[in-house]
Amino acid sequence: MRIGDLSARTGASVRMLRYYEEQGLLAPVRTDSGYRIYQESDVDRVARIRCMLSAALPSGVVGEALKFLLDGRAVIPDEPADRARLADTLEGELDLLTEKIESLQHSRELLATIVSDVRGDVVGPGRPGDPGCAVRRSVRKAGPAIGPVR
Repeated sequence: MRIGDLSARTGASVRMLRYYEEQGLLAPVRTDSGYRIYQESDVDRVARIRCMLSAALPSGVVGEALKFLLDGRAVIPDEPADRARLADTLEGELDLLTEKIESLQHSRELLATIVSDVRGDVVGPGRPGDPGCAVRRSVRKAGPAIGPVR
């Protein structure tokens, strides 16, 4: 199948398929005129690539993992050293993803507090020992509306 057909079947744009090839994740056969020809197994391969990339794995890690995820079924490496290396790499990526999630959760909590404070007309940090994060304005002043911060 040609690149447009693979794109239609997988939902990956033609541009992304070319990127996957540049990264060594896909290896289409080339015709004499330079057209890319993909195999039926590439449909599953692209699905696996997209899944791993959406999990925030770098393309180099995806390439390593793909060595063991061919022909539509997961295959565990035979050599214990290969299994350990792959598991360590994936576990490292899992740890990084967990850290990112924790950071995003913290940022979300802070933003939710700011939104709550803005809706409640409060500003500034609270005092030590106060249960709230902010204090109410003492005098409401009229002034220009503040737009969203970008």
